[in-house]
This record gives sequence, structure tokens and C-alpha cells, in this order.
Amino acid sequence: MERVFTYRARDAEGRLTQGTIRAADEAAAAELLRAQGLFVTGLFGAEKSEAEGGTRAAARPSVGGRLKVQNLARLSRHLSVMIQAGVGLSAALHTLASQAENKLEKRVLEAAKARVDAGNPLAGALAETGAFPPLFIHMVEAGEVTGRLDEVLARLADYYEKDHDLRQRVKGALTYPAVVASFAVIVVGVLITFVIPRFVEVLSQSDVPLPRITQIVFGVGKFAQTRWYVVLGVPALIAVAVGYWLRTDRGRYWYDSTVLRLPVIGRFMEKVIVVRFAQTLASLVVAGVPILQSLEIVEKVVGNSHIAMGLRQVRSGVREGAGIALPLAQAGIFPLVVTQMMAVGEEGGALDSLLTKLAGFYEQEVDRGIKSLTSLIEPVVIVFLGLCVAFVAASVILPVFRMVQVV
Repeated sequence: MERVFTYRARDAEGRLTQGTIRAADEAAAAELLRAQGLFVTGLFGAEKSEAEGGTRAAARPSVGGRLKVQNLARLSRHLSVMIQAGVGLSAALHTLASQAENKLEKRVLEAAKARVDAGNPLAGALAETGAFPPLFIHMVEAGEVTGRLDEVLARLADYYEKDHDLRQRVKGALTYPAVVASFAVIVVGVLITFVIPRFVEVLSQSDVPLPRITQIVFGVGKFAQTRWYVVLGVPALIAVAVGYWLRTDRGRYWYDSTVLRLPVIGRFMEKVIVVRFAQTLASLVVAGVPILQSLEIVEKVVGNSHIAMGLRQVRSGVREGAGIALPLAQAGIFPLVVTQMMAVGEEGGALDSLLTKLAGFYEQEVDRGIKSLTSLIEPVVIVFLGLCVAFVAASVILPVFRMVQVV
């Protein structure tokens, strides 16, 4: 008896399509869709057969949560090795599920295995879990269509390993100064709130007039003691309000645009974005993902709404037949060398290799940028600490000198 299945799929040009199809089971439905030239990303069985009057498709809910970059890199690498060694896809997913590092990963792999066993393609099975990013899904989809799934998974592993390494290096460059500055603020806050007021009370008994700087520090300390809820509550409310605003499209766009305009940090972040752009687009092009679909995925990967808006304009130009390099140059979102290299790769039919070289070049630039940023931030932090210490020390030492002079 035939059943009704609801499907989501993409055609050869990357356009999303959805509808219903009748087949004996999920495997037969997937085969019929592939025969029509569609790349299946989702296939759901109806709750009842058409003969019974059931027409509503029941979509399987996601397992909840998204896998981290390091999990994606490890799963890609292991799955690529097992497929290359001739292990069946279902057996490979079962093995990875039994060796999962956490409960989410185990649920994801078990759900994907169940869908694959039901006849779904791997890309559709992974998409239904809701735990994989679009880049992963579409590259796996392209690998299944071209018969190079092991190669695509190996490339995905390389991509996510490099992306994880880049994230760690950027975090490492910013963590040290942030920790030092936070520690300095806490220490100065404790001194001003608890130590300086007691010291001032002792000096007040000697009838020595307090210098202006000591009065300011003492006033701040007393206010922090008596109005501690204001000191803690107002910054917390401001942080919540700013965080909420930055989650809006307008706030995020303002923040991303402002970061790129900063003198040193802006240039550094631009290089990071270029690396992510080049690595992602190169991986998608090599995997055989259509260029319009690739650009759509890259928009979500670059991590900057200002750049994403520019890439949306590039996608419109590509759709009109203008190629990639010209619309990218007109958008003005990347340095001139990026558009020039892409123009050379586009004219020579070697866009993927040029993008790989471009990513390698800017990875070196990012390494140099991290060193420069670290060497610049450290003196700033030291000066900040010195000013804080000098301010507090002056508020203590000046009244002591005045008391000695009076004596």
C-alpha cells in the first residue's frame, strides 16, 4: 500500500523545493526524488496512509542543541576514515554513537542512523537532527551526489579543525588582557570600598584636612558601601539592555560595522573574516555545491552582519550573471587583493585553488595580527593598572604627608 511522504529538497541550481510524493516506503520515495534530479534534505512519513485518509506529514523533531566545532571536526574525520575503509554508513554511525563523547552527540548519531536505515540519504538524516550547520549538510549532500563522500568529509574535518584553531588563537590573544583588567578592577574596588574608608576615618581623628583626591576616593567608597545595589544593579541593567539591543538586526549591524572601523582591531577582524570566507567558499566549490547556494551558506558563516549584507549583494550580482569578482569588488567589503585574486582564479577556472591560497595567506596575516595585537594590548593594560594603582596610592600617601607636616 502506498503512503504519502512530505519532502524538502534542492534542485541542481540549489533552489529549495518541497511537496509530497507517494511511494511504498521512505527508501522508494527517496529514490524517486533522486531520479527527478533532486537532492533530498528532508523526508517525512505521513501519520496515516492515503487510503486511510491521512494527509498530514509528521515531521520528526530535532534532538535539541547544536554540536560544537570540535565535535564536528572529530565526527567528520572518523566518518571519512571509516567510509574510505569500506565500512557501511549505518555501521559507521553506530560505531561513532557507541564512542560518543557526550549525550547530545550520542542522540544525534543514533537519530541519524535510524533515518539512514529507513532509506534516507545521510545529508537529510543529519539535517533532521537539527544539530549540524548548513555548511556541513550541504557539503555532505554534494558528496553523496558526486560519490565523493569520504573526500568531502575529510575536507570538512580539515575546515573545522582550522576554524577551531583560529577561534582558540583569537580567544587566547584576548583572554589574558581581559583577565588582568578584570582582576585590577576587582582589587581597586575592594580597596576603595573597604580599605580606604577605614583609613580615612583614622586620619579624620587627627583633624588633618584631606586632599581632594582622597575625598573623591572616600566618597566613592562610602557610596559603594551604602548604595551597593546601585553599583551592582545599574551596570547589570545596562549590560542586559545592551545585550538585548545587540541581538536585534539593527544593533548587531551597528556593532559589526563599528568593530571593523576600529584602528587596529578592525583590521585584525577583517583578516579573520577573510580566512573564514575563503576557507568556506573553497570547501563548498570543491565539493560541487552550486555557487549561489555556496554564497548563501558563506553569509551565515562569516560571523559579521555587515559583511553578510555585502555578500548578499554579491549573490544578487552572481544571479544576474556578473561572476563573483566584479560584484565582490563593487561591494567593497574586502581588501583589493582579495577581489584581484578571485578575479584571476575565476578567469583561469581555478577559483577553489586561489581561495585556498588566499586563506593560507591570510592565516599567516592573522598569526602576525595576533602577535601585534598582544604586543599592543599588554602596554595598554600595564598603563591602566599603573594609573589605578597611582590613583589609589596618591589618595593614601598625600594625607599621610600632610599629617607629618602638621606634626
